Amino acid sequence: MVSYGDTMQLMSIEDLAVYLGDSKRTIYKYIASGDCPPYIKLSSKNIKFDREDVDRWLAAKKVNPNKETESES
Repeated sequence: MVSYGDTMQLMSIEDLAVYLGDSKRTIYKYIASGDCPPYIKLSSKNIKFDREDVDRWLAAKKVNPNKETESES
């Protein structure tokens, strides 16, 4: 991962897989399904993710189990 002060912290697919604790194959599945963080497509084989976008995407996926149980009642 590259970091230069306040600029973007770009992550490769490999970096993202490590960050999320997933395999590269899973990351490619996220991309194919459209359920992935925004990314920068430099070429067909060079995709980068900004860590801030990844963190926002993760935050949006948080589930509060107590609220889900209450709404099902």
